[in-house]
Amino acid sequence: MPRYFFHVADGKNITDVEGIELLDSGAVRAEAIRASGEMLTELGDTWAGENWQMNVTDEAGRVVFKLLFSATDLRDYPV
Repeated sequence: MPRYFFHVADGKNITDVEGIELLDSGAVRAEAIRASGEMLTELGDTWAGENWQMNVTDEAGRVVFKLLFSATDLRDYPV
């Protein structure tokens, strides 16, 4: 079963050196979404909406899936 690595870039790079074995691209996508949601939940109010991304690579280091995140708190802007 192929191994995939879930790296995060959010102003600093967090490299996944362990990875996880997943069956197919659907499982890779599901795990990327699950892991990103967990990370955003853990950040809670400390995430000010800065851009960050998760890059999923295969064992050869090729990016196979990418998630991009940003947020704008519209309460800070007059309508």
